[in-house]
Amino acid sequence: MGKEVQQQIALNLLSEGTQITGDLHASNDIRIDGELKGNISTKGRLIIGQMAKVKGDVNSSSVDILGTMEGDIESTGTVSLRSKAIFTGTIKASYIAIEAGAIFNGECHIQREVQQK
Repeated sequence: MGKEVQQQIALNLLSEGTQITGDLHASNDIRIDGELKGNISTKGRLIIGQMAKVKGDVNSSSVDILGTMEGDIESTGTVSLRSKAIFTGTIKASYIAIEAGAIFNGECHIQREVQQK
């Protein structure tokens, strides 16, 4: 008889109405629904909620923006700007997805390893 192991996903949450000034570092996923002025670094996924306001640079494996962000993003995965997103800055990522209605003011650079055949 084997033991079942449940994997729990740790989520760091900055809820709506919360304001933080300072850098945020995490190993797991982060969801921001409040306001943050500072840089964000995570090995997990970053979600910037619809009511969120973020001003600072981001380094994350994946970024999903539904709210407002000003700064630069560097991601090894996908950066998604959802339909109500407002983004100002530079995006460097392997993949970028921009939904109709999103506002994007800045630059984007697709950076991924291309294998030669």
